[in-house]
Amino acid sequence: MKIKDELALLHECEKNCYCSISGKQRFIEFIKNFQIIPKTILDVGGNLGTAKWFNIKFPNSEITILNNSKKEIANYKNILFADAENFQSSKKYDLIFAGEILEHLYNPDGLLASCTLSLKSNGYLVITTPNLACIYNRIFLMFGWSLGNYFPSLRLLAGNPFLKDKVGEFGKIADHKSVFTQKALRETLLFYGFKIIHFSGYDYGQTNLLKTTSEKYYKLPFAKTRTLLNNLLPQKMKEGMIFICKHKNNTDNDHIQKGILNKRIWKS
Repeated sequence: MKIKDELALLHECEKNCYCSISGKQRFIEFIKNFQIIPKTILDVGGNLGTAKWFNIKFPNSEITILNNSKKEIANYKNILFADAENFQSSKKYDLIFAGEILEHLYNPDGLLASCTLSLKSNGYLVITTPNLACIYNRIFLMFGWSLGNYFPSLRLLAGNPFLKDKVGEFGKIADHKSVFTQKALRETLLFYGFKIIHFSGYDYGQTNLLKTTSEKYYKLPFAKTRTLLNNLLPQKMKEGMIFICKHKNNTDNDHIQKGILNKRIWKS
């Protein structure tokens, strides 16, 4: 597999889409470490670009997009219009791919529980998400600065001189609310009944402009430096994480259902 060719394909897939495909390296890690051909795939939080990539890579599979944004899915043929924190499908899937979505959720348990309930017996879940314990976050904390991939405010980037855009809006500032370390996400996946069969790290250092859901373009800072650094780092310290998991047959549905919150997280 030639990485340049794979990245070129991903760039081609995102053309004429409402938003760009972020974290393109995650797809390379996935295709490199997943050798099974699933009949049915659910792309959680996907868009027309990611769906096009899946259809090219798995031409004989049925690809469904789960998204609650009509702009991102447009008139795609197989759509599950739902919230990633709480969805249930009458159809069970061989593979659920949840790429760069977990960190955006206020209730990540709801995503993992929903995936468990929507997988076939012995089906697969693939999670890709930023790493809270990546190298630059460790350095930032040493200086008492804000983290680079977790944002308490949706409007303001504060407390870190490397976060250049001090005021922004949803879509330009990443709304990362549930960012895990490798150890924390591993334990959470096990809690929801998954067997982890692969873990690796990747980087976000793409050099092309990224189009966000706010219809604005921006360039990732220090892209080439980040890629070089991530190539030298151990897996647990890289920017991104990919977990490939298998659904267990003996999961307790009552236990799983408790992860899905239908109303408020806190009761008065």
